[in-house]
Amino acid sequence: MRLFKKKEEILDPYTVERCNSCNKITKRKFKEGDYVFKMTDKCISCGNGHRMVDKIFGEVVK
Repeated sequence: MRLFKKKEEILDPYTVERCNSCNKITKRKFKEGDYVFKMTDKCISCGNGHRMVDKIFGEVVK
């Protein structure tokens, strides 16, 4: 017999990228193939550095 039923939460995945030159942080929707420390595109802000995946996380969809 269960007394408590855990409510299932739906998560929306996001990727946080950081420029290795200017340290600008950007958040975007997670894309298939993303992993931490993956080098992505050139930085749009400074134009010198490259962005790297810094963190992947999920936010609860309400």
